[in-house]
Order: sequence, then C-alpha cells, then structure tokens
Amino acid sequence: MTSQQQVFDAIDARRDRIVEFLSEFIGIPTENPPGRAYPEGAAFLEQALNARNYDVETVPVPRDVVAEHYPDRAEHPRTNVLGHREYGDGPTLHFTGHFDVVPAGADWTRDPYDPVVEDGKLYGRGASDMKSGIAASLLAVDALEAADVDLAGTITQSMTVDEETGGFTGLGYLVDEGYFAETDYCIYTECFDSTRVCLGHRGVLKFEVTAKGKKSHGCMAHDGQNAITAMQDFLGRIEEYRETLHTRTTDLPVTPPESRHADISTTMIDAGYSENVVPDRCTATFYRVLVPGESVSDARSEIADRLQATHEATGAEFDYDEIMFAEPAEVPRECTVSQTVATHVERHHGDVEFVVSPGSDDQRFVVNNAGIENCIVYGPGLLEQAHVEDEYVPVDEVLTAAKVMAATTMDLLGETDAN
Repeated sequence: MTSQQQVFDAIDARRDRIVEFLSEFIGIPTENPPGRAYPEGAAFLEQALNARNYDVETVPVPRDVVAEHYPDRAEHPRTNVLGHREYGDGPTLHFTGHFDVVPAGADWTRDPYDPVVEDGKLYGRGASDMKSGIAASLLAVDALEAADVDLAGTITQSMTVDEETGGFTGLGYLVDEGYFAETDYCIYTECFDSTRVCLGHRGVLKFEVTAKGKKSHGCMAHDGQNAITAMQDFLGRIEEYRETLHTRTTDLPVTPPESRHADISTTMIDAGYSENVVPDRCTATFYRVLVPGESVSDARSEIADRLQATHEATGAEFDYDEIMFAEPAEVPRECTVSQTVATHVERHHGDVEFVVSPGSDDQRFVVNNAGIENCIVYGPGLLEQAHVEDEYVPVDEVLTAAKVMAATTMDLLGETDAN
C-alpha cells in the first residue's frame, strides 16, 4: 500500500516542473472581459492533459449561447476543457477551476504576463486567482500516478471560462450540458489559501437603472425633466434600503466578518451632455449582495418596489437592466468531501478554518444547479491577492494544496496509509 509520504515526496520532487508549468500558463493572457487568448489557453490545457494521458474532451460553447449572456463578446470563441481518468468502479471526484483572469490593469511593478519567482512567490496575473488551483489539482494526480497509488473510480479535471463575468458559458454551461451528472465529489480549486475549507458564498445581483426625463436648455429648465434629480430620489431610497439590508445577517462563517450581512452599493453613475443642458438620461449601476437565506427573486422585487416609489414621487420613467446574478450557495460542514479535505488540511496547518466566501463563484452551479452537496472550494491561491496589481502565489502553497488534494483523493477513491 502506497503511503501518503511517498505521494508527498513525489509532489516535492516536481516543484520545478510545476513552477515551469504555472509560469507558462500565467503567461497566456486569458483576460475576461472580453475573452482574450481563450483559444491559446484551451489549447495549452488540452496539451497538458494529453501529455498526462487523460481522456480529453474540449467543449466549445455555441456562439448563440455566448451571445445570450455576453452579446458584445460573441466574436470571442469560448472553449471549456475536460480530462478524465478512469481507474475502475467507484465514485467520481471532479476537480474544477477557471482559466480566465481579470484584466491586468495598471500599476504593476513587473510584467503581469512574464511571471517571475521572487522570495518563493510566483508573480503574475492569475497566479492566485486561479491558475495555481488548476496547477495544484494536476500536480496532485501526477503524484498519485508516479507513486502508483491504487485507486478505484474516476478523476475528472475541468478547466472553464468566464467565471470572472458570471460563469454562465463556463462551468454553468458544463452543468447544463450534463457533465456533472455522474459526479459524487467536487473540489472547486478557487483561491482561498491552503489553510481554509470554503463551504459556500454569498450571492449577488448586478443591475443598471436608467432614469428617463426630458431634455431642455439650462436657462429654461422648467421645460425639461431632470433625470439626475429623479435618480437622486432613487439613490436616497437605495441608501435607506442599505440600512435595512445591514440588519440581515448570517451565522455562517463569511470571511471577513464585516461581510456577514446583506448589502447594496452604487458603483457607477453617468449623466449629462453639457453644462447648459438639462439631461434626459441618468444611468447608475448597482451591486446587491445577498446572504444565504435571501433569493435573487426577492431582491429583484425589493428593487422594483423602490423604483415604483420613485416613479410615483417624481413622475420619471425608469428602465431596469440586469447584468448578472448568482444565488447564494452553501453546503454542510459535515459533508464527506468537506470533512475529508479538512482532515488533511489539519495535518499540514493545524486548526482548520471553515469559511464562506464574501463574493460569488462557480460553486453555485455545482451545488444549486447540479444538486451536488459534496462540493467545497479549496485551493492554494490567496484571497487577498485576487484582482490586485503584483498578484502572486507562494509556491509552497501550491505544493501544500496539491498534497491535501492527493491525500483526499486517496481517501475518497482508494485505500490510504497515513504513515
């Protein structure tokens, strides 16, 4: 019987190789929006899986499906990549992660797509969020193979697109197409650092509201209807609503603790043509956060009530346009995959922190849509490194997460000797 230590030694022996792999992976600028370099990213992952003797399947997303969710990005092709390894009768363990990254932006002190290792940290856009999660799950299975671990069941690795803009054409599409129908356990390798087991996330509703008035010359404002004034009324109601939302809290371990309540923020506003024109349009964008127990449909109704109240108070008409939504998701701390991962995290780090994410992610598709309770988030990336300049991941975190994933796989799909 292969010991865990033999597997861990195989992981440590591959340190340089995984740094090289991850550096090349990060060097592909798979920025979303709009979906830049997705074909190159998918081809790189397909090649990586083929080199590891997975049964590889690429799943291109039809253009009309892309257009339904992202009408301004349908010209950018989207392909999800899957690899399967079948070891015999037994359960299916599915590792999944996204390979799109947010745009690098400015203020980097190094090239975001020319990764470097400094003081044990690998720098580059996507290092933590979350190409390191994909690298860790691949490394875990590499080590199991190298150590000739006797497994029963199937390991699936999926690499998806568009998580950063809702995931509807990525993991959501795979779930809709039935790719999780036979999944017993799922580990979503999103960044939360290797000391934590994430049980779920808050939800979100992103939407845009446009107040419609009537244009006029500023010297004859009485002939117009100022859309900014109408929006001011609505924004006042949103601030009152925000106070109400802050009373809706959850006992779940959302981190940071300051995020354990519902919320809404006005995030963008646009109006006006010239200093001497009363504007007939004012558009504002909002970010509504839902705690577990709330629903997107209820949030929509609450927004609609406030729009109606503003209409009655000002006479202005309003358009409501939804950008994206994600229902909250949660799984029990006691579920099998959670407890198994936690056991191995504890062996490496001591006390395990169970958390719920303050933001939404693709876990909801597996839990809410596919109905799989045994799905947790566990990955090496650091949450505080997501979307920042000079993003990095500690190389040791990648190795530790891979060890936890490998030991978890041994427990769920085979026999293990902890010595």
